[in-house]
Amino acid sequence: MNMHQPAVMSGFLSHRSRSEVVATLAPKATARLLEYAPGYYVALPTHTTLELIEHPAIIAVPGSAYYGCGLLAWQECHLPVINVDTLLRAYQETPALGPPRYALVVAYQRAPGNPLEHGALALTALPETVEVGDDAWCALPADSDIWPLLSLSCVQHARLAVPILDTARLFRSYHG
Repeated sequence: MNMHQPAVMSGFLSHRSRSEVVATLAPKATARLLEYAPGYYVALPTHTTLELIEHPAIIAVPGSAYYGCGLLAWQECHLPVINVDTLLRAYQETPALGPPRYALVVAYQRAPGNPLEHGALALTALPETVEVGDDAWCALPADSDIWPLLSLSCVQHARLAVPILDTARLFRSYHG
């Protein structure tokens, strides 16, 4: 046993506040940060994000959910594409000005043990990869009643509340 270890640890603690030590020791996870509206973000666990498609060709589907952009042909399947901003506002304020700049293909399971299914999220900007930790936990934003139905948790990033979405909750049921 190293007899100097307690002194090193003691010095470590004396030069840092408790919150700094907790932040240093808190486990971190990688997430994809998505801007769904100017200045508003959600995050996804990285293991759910599969492919980013630039200038996606989306097929309109008459009578689809108000937040649905249409269908995206991907790997011999047609995936539903969701506009997160429209879903959260619970109505489409203005008609879409055309297809989104990007579509992010995501995976989800309806229940444990079920096969993976896929969907896509409409994006206007590229996603970022960030690290989040339990020490960054915060309350869900109060700007939409649907956050508790869609979110796994919420973290603070750059002083903003960023809900971490559950992709299965996004795609497995109608939110209208």
